[in-house]
Amino acid sequence: MSPLARSSRRLSLLAIMLTGCPPVYKQGDTTAETTTTGGTTSTTTEPTLPTGPGATIGTTTVDTTTTTTGAVDTTTTTGEPATTGEPATATSTSEATGTTGTTGEPDPGLMGEWGHACQSDDECSAILGDKGVCLTDILMLYSLPGGYCTKECTLPDAMTFYEADDPACAPDALCIGASGYFEACAVECTDDSDCPREGYECRLLPQIGQPGDPMFCLMTDEYML
Repeated sequence: MSPLARSSRRLSLLAIMLTGCPPVYKQGDTTAETTTTGGTTSTTTEPTLPTGPGATIGTTTVDTTTTTTGAVDTTTTTGEPATTGEPATATSTSEATGTTGTTGEPDPGLMGEWGHACQSDDECSAILGDKGVCLTDILMLYSLPGGYCTKECTLPDAMTFYEADDPACAPDALCIGASGYFEACAVECTDDSDCPREGYECRLLPQIGQPGDPMFCLMTDEYML
């Protein structure tokens, strides 16, 4: 066989072989695989595996890190305390005004019942009970300013000017006066402060009282008629 014929035959066989072979790998052909984990994206580039003689494999890996910055919602709440931290100051002013702590009315002292101010017998009955009377004077000799709540009583004799055991007055008051003339209940006292009503004082029975006798809340001499 001539050399030319042998060369043509070899070329034909080479063409047949090349037709059945996979394509030759070219530098830079790649397949890409992307993996995302959390906020990081990783991209790996791998070559397409070539077949064939003389093929070379190139691998290029590119790491791309994506950082996601989320807006942080920071809320600052400034609450003022319900209290300022300063101690509460309670101001209490107590003055000696001679008034009661509950009603604001003048302190009646010992004259809250016996000797209470009045305008009618009914008022005194409401305070002292049955048979209470409102006196405005003593035998027309002394005026009783503002009225005087009391009850009538009975002295044992003309020489007795005060009696502690009279049932109309006991146990809080004594029966005072002059038998057959003026007899009424009055509260015993020891000091003018016991008789704070205007026009009254702690005194002996006018005209007939003696040193050492008990004293009572009665009108001052200013109200002698």
